[in-house]
Amino acid sequence: MSNRRRTSVVLSSACLVALVAVVSPAAAQTADSKWEIEVHGGGISLTHPSTGTISMPGPGETFTTAGIYPPPAPPVLVVSASRRISSWYLGDGALLFNQAASAVAANPVAMTAAFPGRIVALDPVLGRSLGEARRGGTFGLRLTRVVTPRISVELNMDYSLTRPQMTQANSDAIEATRASFISAFNGLITSNPNRVLNSLASTAAVKNGTGGELFTTGTLVVNLRTSGTIIPYATAGAGLIATTGTMPAVTLTGSYRFLNPSGSPINETDTVTLGEGRDRRTVAGILGGGVKYHVSPRWGIRIDARVSLSKNSASTLLDASPNVALGLLPIGRGTLNADPTIQFSNNWSDPITTLGVTSVARSSLSGPAVTGFRTWSGEGLSSYTNIAAGLFWRF
Repeated sequence: MSNRRRTSVVLSSACLVALVAVVSPAAAQTADSKWEIEVHGGGISLTHPSTGTISMPGPGETFTTAGIYPPPAPPVLVVSASRRISSWYLGDGALLFNQAASAVAANPVAMTAAFPGRIVALDPVLGRSLGEARRGGTFGLRLTRVVTPRISVELNMDYSLTRPQMTQANSDAIEATRASFISAFNGLITSNPNRVLNSLASTAAVKNGTGGELFTTGTLVVNLRTSGTIIPYATAGAGLIATTGTMPAVTLTGSYRFLNPSGSPINETDTVTLGEGRDRRTVAGILGGGVKYHVSPRWGIRIDARVSLSKNSASTLLDASPNVALGLLPIGRGTLNADPTIQFSNNWSDPITTLGVTSVARSSLSGPAVTGFRTWSGEGLSSYTNIAAGLFWRF
């Protein structure tokens, strides 16, 4: 054997011995490792019950008003009731408008032509969840401590990219209400040729959610096998679901400016905001299972499926802000010859006496502002099904 070949054999043998010396302790150490760290990604689907408790704002305060019909002679005093409402878009406000419109249509001497427009109340939207988030992607980290060959404990952190969106049913209902405001008030104002319409608008600004959900959980893992390349397991635990970002919301704004037959200007704005409310932190229970595939003693692949169950904390919140411009000149008011009636006024300071009947001077759109009124509260359990695949490393 040549010197060169002898030298090659010696070097190869030395390298093999060195490799065995390095790999063998590492393999033994990995087999005895007690920790695992994992990165994973996947998808999540959400289910929120549609059942819940509905609570609507009560009817507005009733007040008496009077007008003289038909002008100029002979004077006929008409005494009617109206109500202080916080918005025309919903509840008692939409009801009052439609009642007054129907009363005008049934009155042959109303001095106001019957008008077909009616307000489509926003009430169905108030009685359910505003948005929904059905599915999205997830990513996360998992730290595992091996207690015995069968038992492990884990700390998990997952972030879901689910963004709640306004439901199609709610979008359609909101648009129907927005459009009906235009046709209803256009009909009311122009039904009297002596009224002068200056402007009329109704808008809906919809905002979808921007957030996601952070799952921080602790679980107990029970291996169904304690040896082999493929290890199936079951897991159970508990944790916290934290909601981040913003929730869906919509703001409807209706406004009208016109002159009463007396020439008194009316300028009123009706603003309503609906928002989805939800507990920012919710306790959840975890059930699931999966399988690990050990590619080597040091690392492997995991397929995992988990279901998180938590209280359904979704709610629908209502804000309403009526605004009437006061102090415009000339001062005055106007009513419909109907019972119940609608009154428009730019002067609320003093009662008005007409042929011995004292009337409240205020507009019907004079109810109190509404802030954070919970119109719907969800019931039951929400479920989150997360299926993920990841790589884990033992150390």
